Amino acid sequence: MNNCSAPRAAEILGCGLFASLLLTATSLNAALSKEARVTRVVNDVKLFAPQAAPHPAAVSDSVHDGDAIRTGAASRSELTFAEQTIVRLGAKTLVSFSDGTRTMNLGEGAMLFQIPEGAGGAKIKTAAITTTSRGATGIIERHAQFYVKVLVLEGTVRCYLANQIGESLLVQPGQILITKPDVTALPDPAHFDIARAMKTCLLIHEFQPLLSQRLIESEEQKQLNLIAKGTYIPSNLVIVGRGTLVSLDNPTPTPRPKTQANIGH
Repeated sequence: MNNCSAPRAAEILGCGLFASLLLTATSLNAALSKEARVTRVVNDVKLFAPQAAPHPAAVSDSVHDGDAIRTGAASRSELTFAEQTIVRLGAKTLVSFSDGTRTMNLGEGAMLFQIPEGAGGAKIKTAAITTTSRGATGIIERHAQFYVKVLVLEGTVRCYLANQIGESLLVQPGQILITKPDVTALPDPAHFDIARAMKTCLLIHEFQPLLSQRLIESEEQKQLNLIAKGTYIPSNLVIVGRGTLVSLDNPTPTPRPKTQANIGH
């Protein structure tokens, strides 16, 4: 009986050790997913932590739940999460983090986000707009009380209105949502030129190529194919400036075909 008990005891001990290691690994992964690391700093970038004085950010600094990061004039920064979600901040941008850094609150400025599929998704809030995605690359910009803009380069982004159940809009690749920060009803999105945005946005061409670069190029090609077939008419919105400043390329907009909806204004 004792000879049988020893192997059994060893088996139980081994199972317990394996379970303990698995629990430790799971806890470690959960902890890693709740923080981001600073992977680039250009000029004036500061980190704010609860009950601590602001300090200049440095590459490899950790950003946790409750922290905030602010960039100064002519400054930029990049944050990378454990699951390869990337957030890039333009000049004069303020972002705070909550819900274990899975929720980002854009107080002012411009930010580019790249959320790989399977990463668990992320939520970005700014003024009355909340965006969620489980796989997309795009740009969000807020300028004081004047406007909020959401551009999608690849993937899809769902936009919601705060405190209004059922009010949402799915923004597709090549679409831009422009609205007031205190909006009470979501407008239809317009279309923008993805290739032009890729060439003019500082958060793209002044950094390393995105992991989603090929997906974005695929969306660019889709636009070109539709233009060649005559089934897509680009809007006269031009994306320039620090992030996504929008201006009119031609003061007379292209007439909208009756058979096509949601093209540029």
